[in-house]
Amino acid sequence: MATGAKPIVYQERKRLAFVAVMAFLAGFLFYIRTDLYIGGVHVALITGSVYAVIIGICALIVCIVLPSMRFMIEAVAVSRLILSLFVLAVPNMGYLILSNPLVTALVTVTGGIAVSRLIHGRIRRDTPKGIKGRLMPANMFKRLPVSVQGKPWQQRFVGWLEDAEPIPVRVSR
Repeated sequence: MATGAKPIVYQERKRLAFVAVMAFLAGFLFYIRTDLYIGGVHVALITGSVYAVIIGICALIVCIVLPSMRFMIEAVAVSRLILSLFVLAVPNMGYLILSNPLVTALVTVTGGIAVSRLIHGRIRRDTPKGIKGRLMPANMFKRLPVSVQGKPWQQRFVGWLEDAEPIPVRVSR
């Protein structure tokens, strides 16, 4: 397993680093207002490090098991960072959101869907045929080259993450 994951780790290195940095910043900002130290280290640093490690491992698992979902990884990471900035700016309402894990997950994933469209543009996939194709897409477990319809900066961002130029999509009108 470890040798099989090695090429995937190398291929996804930029995405995993991006997600780990975003996770560290989010965890750090969630707890920066507390005045708590563990072994002389501020709890925000510890929490940020734990977030980075746990979310980085989960991101790697998604890249290995469900590579077609890889674009949601960084979108959710950016969404989590935005939520942490909101908690920092509006602590009364922010900590209410954080106190309920279901609401936190709902806000983070919904924000991730919106952020994905913003940072990636429109990711195009082949339309599935039939009911079986809609319920269980054939390419769900494959890492295919991505087709992106978006602005030039979105194309560059996706190209940087993928380490390959995305296939531009032509829209006929």
